[in-house]
Amino acid sequence: MSEWLPTVEFAALVGIGRQVAHRALRRRRWRKNPLEVRKVNGRRGGNAGEQYQVNSTSLPLEYQHRLKVSQTLVENHSKSITGRTAEHTWWLDYLRPALQYPVKSTARSDALVKLADNPTRNWEGTAVSYSLRTLLRHAARFDEGMKVGRHGRLDRGKKRVVISRRWDKLVPFEASTKAKIAEDLKQEIRGLLKGGMSWGHTLQEAEKFLVDATRAWGFRPGDPSVLERACSIPTDLVSAELHFRNVHRFKRDHKAYDDRRPRIRRTVACMQPMELVVGDVHPVDIHLTRPDGTVATARLIGFLDWATQRLWIGLIFFEKRGGVQNRDVIEVFAAIIEAWGMPQSLYVDNGKEFGFVAFLDDAMQLTVPGFHGPSRSTHVINALPYNASAKPIERLFGDLETRYFSTARGHIGGNRMSKKQEAIGRTVAPFGAFEDVVPAIEGFVRTYNHTAQGKKSALKGLSPEATLRKHLEAGWAPTAMSRDEGARGLCANRRAVGCSGCDIGRWPLLDMPRIAGLPIREDLGPCAGLSQTGRVAAA
Repeated sequence: MSEWLPTVEFAALVGIGRQVAHRALRRRRWRKNPLEVRKVNGRRGGNAGEQYQVNSTSLPLEYQHRLKVSQTLVENHSKSITGRTAEHTWWLDYLRPALQYPVKSTARSDALVKLADNPTRNWEGTAVSYSLRTLLRHAARFDEGMKVGRHGRLDRGKKRVVISRRWDKLVPFEASTKAKIAEDLKQEIRGLLKGGMSWGHTLQEAEKFLVDATRAWGFRPGDPSVLERACSIPTDLVSAELHFRNVHRFKRDHKAYDDRRPRIRRTVACMQPMELVVGDVHPVDIHLTRPDGTVATARLIGFLDWATQRLWIGLIFFEKRGGVQNRDVIEVFAAIIEAWGMPQSLYVDNGKEFGFVAFLDDAMQLTVPGFHGPSRSTHVINALPYNASAKPIERLFGDLETRYFSTARGHIGGNRMSKKQEAIGRTVAPFGAFEDVVPAIEGFVRTYNHTAQGKKSALKGLSPEATLRKHLEAGWAPTAMSRDEGARGLCANRRAVGCSGCDIGRWPLLDMPRIAGLPIREDLGPCAGLSQTGRVAAA
């Protein structure tokens, strides 16, 4: 509904001065928005009392909403006053048969007895019944000239107890002394919680401290049990200080403290496919059988396209003891370059298996600007140490384990110290050989890539593959590169040797050693491919 606002109200609404508001209404524009303004004749003011008024519907939506909220608050306040008046009127009508008699008369008492405990409906229409004591109290308020009905406490919001009612009543200290003991008790509770003490133990130690503090201030009753019972600490006094446990967590378990920090959520809005690719290695919690009869788990090398949430994986299984190396990750990364194109930026952790990514910066700079803007000097982003929750792919690994991998045979769960058991004392049977599990895990990942995500997710109800098709239809195209070119560029089979003869690292893509005039060793052999103790299957 439209409303005409005078100049003063318009100035208060938008937060400007009265004269500035007057000029805006005279020009009929405010911040490039046309205003519907009319002139009215007032009783006073300059220019023969002529005043400007603006129609609220012509204001920007922001100020229309602000005006509506302010009017709602006034209406709610008025309703509360009206409700109290209705309550007072109802009580007067309800007590009228008794109030017509003199105070402390037998007739008034008999009338109140008849009203007591009789069911009725109050001013809100709720079925109620009042005791004789409640009726006497409301009648006394009427005799004192006060409004009949509910009323708030005069000391509402003020602290009425120092430590506990029993202790406050027992000790003969002055108010300043009680406040000093209460403050010392609070600091003692905080110190115990900072030291890592449990809630129950802190409560016991706080009671002992209060007993000693009371005695130290000179109060020693003849019966010690009286003081001990009075020094019982209310549980709320300890619970209110539980946040000081964070000090102990910060000192003794900094990882748990860091995991509880508030985080920001990354958005995929305005991002293109392959603009940011996140890589990581994850152990698959499925038991597999080695040729020698022992059981082990495979390793999953995953790369997540953050804009589309597509996942590319490679599986590696070690027939003997071993770990994921650079050449294993290179094999998978070369496959993703051939299928999806060269990423613009790469986000990985600080593990040695991702050591090769430092040499990808030259290749990625040939195509696009850096992920964090042209001021960034590198396109490889390394995660902070001990900050796994910052990598988006970690959450995806958890979803894969919970929704897909847990349905497979041989799933043992993520806790290696407490594996799942088919029977008491017997772990689950292995899934089978490595060759058997590869198609199953490939099927799980394929299902994930084609499954629509929730409407409140980053993809707004689309699947990763559907999001990719949407970008392709909008004109996006990948930066193509063959698998062999990617493998050769990621790890050339020669090393640059410094003047002192020490190995100073691999040179990918660009033949920088020859340009720099450094000697080249050709006898180091290929570094990309499969290790003798492992097998890689890229999905």
